[in-house]
Order: sequence, then C-alpha cells, then structure tokens
Amino acid sequence: MSKVTVEAFLSVPPCSGGIAVRRLLKRAQEEYGEQIEVITHVGHDDKWDEQHINNAPGLVVGDLVKFVGVAPDYECFVGALREAGLE
Repeated sequence: MSKVTVEAFLSVPPCSGGIAVRRLLKRAQEEYGEQIEVITHVGHDDKWDEQHINNAPGLVVGDLVKFVGVAPDYECFVGALREAGLE
C-alpha cells in the first residue's frame, strides 16, 4: 500500500480557513496515520506557483489540486483521499 500525499498551502498570517485546514489534517493524521503524508507550505514559495495555487488555503491531494480558497469539510476531504487511492 502506498501513501497518499497531501500538500497544504497556508497563508501568513494564518486565516480562519488555514486554521480549519490544520485541524482537518490533524484529524486525518490521527485517523489514517501512516497512510497519508502531509507536507505543509506556510507562506508563498515556489511550490505555490508550481501547483498554480493562487489563494489560501489550498490542498493538493495525490497529484491533483482539489481545494483552493476554501477549507473543505472532513467528509469531502476523505472523499478526495479515497479518490487519490486511500483504502
């Protein structure tokens, strides 16, 4: 089984959506543990441009940009994880 990689793009200073995304990711890591790998980008860097993220928060799940400018609810996020291969 391979890990599903999640990249989170968060603003500085943190916005309410970014805070919600951090909580969402913490919950997912507690539930799925080693099945997901979370990479967090805080503040604008080259990776934002590479992924074409132009608004925070942003989430890339697997190799797809799934959410930009919104913090998804947990069920939508889990759906995106499953779409990316989470079992």
